[in-house]
Amino acid sequence: MTARNHRRLWTPAIAVLAGSAIAVAVGISQSWISALISELVALGWAVSLYVIGGKDTDIGAAVGAQGDERQELVKLRAARLCLAVVVVAVVAGCLIAAAAKHAIWPFQAGAVLIGVSYFYGLWFYGTGREEADRAAREHEDGEGF
Repeated sequence: MTARNHRRLWTPAIAVLAGSAIAVAVGISQSWISALISELVALGWAVSLYVIGGKDTDIGAAVGAQGDERQELVKLRAARLCLAVVVVAVVAGCLIAAAAKHAIWPFQAGAVLIGVSYFYGLWFYGTGREEADRAAREHEDGEGF
């Protein structure tokens, strides 16, 4: 079986991994009963993502990684909205921490991570991809003669 047959499992698997990491953090910082509750919530969320991914709807296609170009555009716009919300949250967190005279370096680190990943994405999906495509075309043109 290939990864193409199991594309619907990617989103729930990531939800389980992230939920398990959160549950471990909750267990270390609070109690293991709270961690168990957190893990059960994460598993419930993963099951619901799996079920939604199997439905023949726009959201189901996006969650189940079975979308067409239009649904890919919707996912791109949703990711852009998510980035905007995270940027606003990081800036607000930095302002609140500074006003409360707490450390702001975690928010600054988040801002740096957002900026670096954004510019890496511009490079990778922009010029980096164009350079690879150009090299592939030149290689194909050279073989044709």
